[in-house]
Amino acid sequence: MTPMKGVGAKTTDTGGPDRLDVLGPVEAAVHDGRYDEALRHLAAVPADAPLPAALAWRLGVLLHQRGRFDAAEACYQRAALDAADHHRPFALADRAQVLAGLASARWARGDQTQTRQLAEEAVRVAEQSGDDSAVAAAYVAQALVAFSDGNRADNEYAYARALAAAERAGDFGQQLRIRCNVGSRLVEEGRYRSAVEELREAVRLGELLGHQTLLALALYNRAEAWLGLGELRRARSDADEALARWQRAGSPLAAFGLTLTARVHRVRGAARQAMVAYQAALAMGEPDGNAQVLVEACAGLARISYADDPVAAERYAGRALTMPSAAGPTIAELAAGWVALCSGDPQTALRYGEQVRTEAGRRRDAAGLAEAMELAALASHRATPEAASARGVRRLLASLVEAAAIWAELGNEFALATNALLQARLSGDQLAEEMAYERLTQIGVQEGAWQVAGPLASIGPAPVPEVEVQTLGQFTVRLAGVPVPAGSWQSRKARDLLKMVVGQLGKPIAREALATALWPEARTDVALRRLSVLISTVRGVLDPDRQHPADRYLATDPATVRIDPAHVAVDALRFYEAARAAIAADGASTTKARPSGRPDPEEAAGTDGDVRLLSRLEAVVARYTGDLCDDGEVVGDWVQRPRAVLADLHREVIHRLARRCRQLDRTEAAIGWYLRLTVEDGYDEPAHLGLIGALSAAGRHGEASRRYQEYGARMREMDVEPVAFPLPERVRPSA
Repeated sequence: MTPMKGVGAKTTDTGGPDRLDVLGPVEAAVHDGRYDEALRHLAAVPADAPLPAALAWRLGVLLHQRGRFDAAEACYQRAALDAADHHRPFALADRAQVLAGLASARWARGDQTQTRQLAEEAVRVAEQSGDDSAVAAAYVAQALVAFSDGNRADNEYAYARALAAAERAGDFGQQLRIRCNVGSRLVEEGRYRSAVEELREAVRLGELLGHQTLLALALYNRAEAWLGLGELRRARSDADEALARWQRAGSPLAAFGLTLTARVHRVRGAARQAMVAYQAALAMGEPDGNAQVLVEACAGLARISYADDPVAAERYAGRALTMPSAAGPTIAELAAGWVALCSGDPQTALRYGEQVRTEAGRRRDAAGLAEAMELAALASHRATPEAASARGVRRLLASLVEAAAIWAELGNEFALATNALLQARLSGDQLAEEMAYERLTQIGVQEGAWQVAGPLASIGPAPVPEVEVQTLGQFTVRLAGVPVPAGSWQSRKARDLLKMVVGQLGKPIAREALATALWPEARTDVALRRLSVLISTVRGVLDPDRQHPADRYLATDPATVRIDPAHVAVDALRFYEAARAAIAADGASTTKARPSGRPDPEEAAGTDGDVRLLSRLEAVVARYTGDLCDDGEVVGDWVQRPRAVLADLHREVIHRLARRCRQLDRTEAAIGWYLRLTVEDGYDEPAHLGLIGALSAAGRHGEASRRYQEYGARMREMDVEPVAFPLPERVRPSA
């Protein structure tokens, strides 16, 4: 707060001969910076007594910063503005400060009309006064008006004028407030990285000044920026600290901290914690009529409530929609749209999605625009019959891809992973869906996120397979996610039969060949009869309650037996298909390289497509959890041939993954993959050469030399002439 002018004996008398006795302690406390004491003394002043303008606006600013908007507005309205003093600069400055303070108080209540009138008058009077502190306050009020109008250009201009004036005045409190608000604007525009930098300076300034309430605001805004980037842990840390500071100060602004803490919990899927925080924020915001808090809390409660209490969700959404909000209708309409979509009303959801898309575009709200595009796309998919066609799905995916581009530009990892999951589900790409799900888990999203009205709840979690057969490594069969007990099989041959059929990777196997492999000593007719009994046994294990047709899981005809992959999830088959698709994608992809074969430094980070392909290759490798049926129960060509095919595919994917890491300048990762290949097969020449080249590129020349000696020895064991050292860095070309 700026030093007081016109306070004390020189102040115009506004309360009779006893005025100094009543106001003296208040003025003295404000002058000395003892603000808590000043507010206690103010309580002793009659409520109808006018206050000197210089004192009124300073007390108003103090109360406003503490979130006591009613009391702040009352202080501003008690200001004694003597018309005879209006020509004096200090009186004009005080008048401008009072007008700017009133404008800010009305803005917090969502009263846009009065805010605009007061702000315009504040700017006119402040410019006339020539007082930089007053000019700064007036332009902050004007910036708030522009924000509510969605006029980002005018908002930016007003804050630039305000900050310049505050810096000229040496008004550090006003500078801190402006930086907090500019950071908030950057968050609204989706410029999260820039917001973090701006707010880092605001936090530093707040700590330097020891200004607890504005420091809390800076932390709150930075938490919003972290949340926009999908940095849930950092967002929660800053949000919790902001809340704690407001609570220690006894500020009603703690309601803002509660809404943000609730939002972080909501995004994480911690629905119960979010519910408690939103309800507490609602209770705190209602007495002051804080529109920003109330809209955010009601919108959040609508999203949280929809799964357990759809009536309450609709009521909360309706309340949010009817409230005035300085931030516009986006928050309320998105909540209402997601609740409608998740509750089976796609037409209403589509209407809200289109409204928000228009409003967010006008406000340059990139995050709101991307979310509205996802809402409108998913709602349209359900609302129109033709959307289910191949053409309709392509149009839907195109909208989601466009939204993903916005999320990528914003740097929001949570939203990107969510969008990737939506695309994968709609295109039927199970591997991509698993990758997106894993990414969400790494970010910190919990299972409860599927119960919060939003993109994830709109599509629902991936269904648990009816029957799942795990054959890579340990053999396990699960029915609706529950493992089949060993005693249910009746005989080991029942398990052997399923392993042999599954090992064909979806292809049918001849009955006679299967019978001969299981009972090599028996006559063919006897073995075939035993096979029929064994098939019935396996079917009984896979469908113990006989709820489905006999061929649903294990399909047969007079000549063959096969597993039905439409109803049985087989890990070996899923790996086989994913590996072949990833190899094909890697072969079709090209990465720029200089003639030397080394990656171009400008391309070292890779394109988004290169990075996604790298992630895809990593996901495929992770699917290979062991060799096919590696428990020793089944032997012979029936298991050896598919086992070798899958193992070779696995090694080929690792080779491509290692090369891709090398091309993207992720040398240490490439070294790790090449080491794994050489450990598994000491005679894999391309793996040895790739390892030596990667070690050399990493500057680990001594280790590269030792590995070259090892490579040479292995090659000579096979009468193969080793490649001369030093080696080309990419010996094995991509297919």
